[in-house]
Amino acid sequence: MEPVAVVYHEGISGYDFGPGHPFRSDRFPKFMSLLETHGFLNDPRVSVLEPEPAGDELLELIHPESYIREVENRSGHYIPLSGDTPLSPSIVEAARLIVGGSVLAGELVATGAAEIGFGVGGGLHHAGRRYGGGFCVFNDVAVCAQSLIERHGLERVLILDSDVHAGNGTMDIFYEDSRILFVSVHQNPLTIYPGTGFIEQIGEGKGAGFTVNVPLPPGAGDRCMALFLEEVFKPLACEFKPQAIIRNGGTDPHFMDGLGSLILTFQGLWTIGKAASQAAEEAGCGVVDLCCSGYNPATVAEGWLSLLTGAMGEENPSVELAPPPISSEAVLKETERIIGDVKRHLREYWEFR
Repeated sequence: MEPVAVVYHEGISGYDFGPGHPFRSDRFPKFMSLLETHGFLNDPRVSVLEPEPAGDELLELIHPESYIREVENRSGHYIPLSGDTPLSPSIVEAARLIVGGSVLAGELVATGAAEIGFGVGGGLHHAGRRYGGGFCVFNDVAVCAQSLIERHGLERVLILDSDVHAGNGTMDIFYEDSRILFVSVHQNPLTIYPGTGFIEQIGEGKGAGFTVNVPLPPGAGDRCMALFLEEVFKPLACEFKPQAIIRNGGTDPHFMDGLGSLILTFQGLWTIGKAASQAAEEAGCGVVDLCCSGYNPATVAEGWLSLLTGAMGEENPSVELAPPPISSEAVLKETERIIGDVKRHLREYWEFR
């Protein structure tokens, strides 16, 4: 196992949208307790670091000052950012910590201090430059990527977004940027929030071909995800030759999650983490792994642990609470068709060898 840095601050517990909301902050300490229970926090190869909150200068790598001030003004008056994203001073303070944590995870990877930088609470991918929503206030994924480019001199960063919901904010931010290869595998956006992330959306201008959307049909499980990883993600990573890989997305593709209709198992999530780590190893770079999503309290932390242990190449200790369903042959065939369409839309830009 290579050196792993877990970036965590207890202050992110303020990122909590209140009783009845699917995003609660008890997920964070539960995950850290799982790491301790399974002995990872006592492993000399694993370190735990506390981040500093992101100041305006860091946030402004992506978000204009006017948006930052709007968020703060709204939070002071408890005015929601969107219908699903309440605001309060504690939420905004915690959001700054999450961004700081993701950036620190990236810095540790960029400087070689860690092969895997795991940002607990990171992955707020629905926030765009001037908008938020979908439980996301600031886009830590984008700030991390931009920091790697502007502050560490990287020229090629690959973002693998494996959340069940398409990463619309990250996509919009880098839609015209060829330095960022954004690859999002998610549930068909015709059937789920945010209603975007279609095959035809491949980037524009200099960024044409550098946005890759793979919308899986409802009912897609481990075999479908394996097809995506083998047929799309790994060949693209091989061609792009990233200098860092950022993987974001938590437990919501799991079959017991509730806010999505994909049916991955914990082992399927493990395979995603493993694929990101293998691609990074082949490219000679490290992995920034960011987890915040998942909406079944009984499975969210265990899913994050599955993703992390996959990236670490360690055995997955998470145990399913119920027998997992299996994707039908029809869903598998539909996934094969979708992957074929993805390749056809991108064949001008990539060879997929």
